[in-house]
Amino acid sequence: MRRASRRAKSVSNMAYGHCLEPDWLPHVDAIIDVVSDGNCGYRCIASGLGLADVDGWRIVRRRMYDEIIGYEDLWREVLGSSFETVKNAAHCPEKQEGTSFKEWLTLPDMRLLVSTAFNVIFVNLSHGSASTFLPLRSTPTSSLHNRLIIAMANERNIH
Repeated sequence: MRRASRRAKSVSNMAYGHCLEPDWLPHVDAIIDVVSDGNCGYRCIASGLGLADVDGWRIVRRRMYDEIIGYEDLWREVLGSSFETVKNAAHCPEKQEGTSFKEWLTLPDMRLLVSTAFNVIFVNLSHGSASTFLPLRSTPTSSLHNRLIIAMANERNIH
């Protein structure tokens, strides 16, 4: 995860630094290993947004759900047959005991939704490739110093 206004730190010796291509490391500010409780994808996004408190993942899910419901026609067109799956995964009940696989933040299905819901640039990194997603309904802030880039790296083809 990276904010353009901060200078990159050396992360090559940090856990999971090995998951990134060596050329990418100078551009990474932090590598955050979140709790793996089924909400880990949402926790990653929350951390990148500065919402890393206990319920940050819940805020992320609600915002993604509000986006997909608020612009349902758009997202039905974009997601096609994945619409219901993504909508149900983003839904966040008030009380949640655990998270089933069907409720996980999944890549590639949710990358564009994350970018649009939070008006951020979302980058998905894996060995040998990177995909970048921009918001559908707006443009990210034009100031390089205020632009937020959230990146998720795949480890063992998970995330």
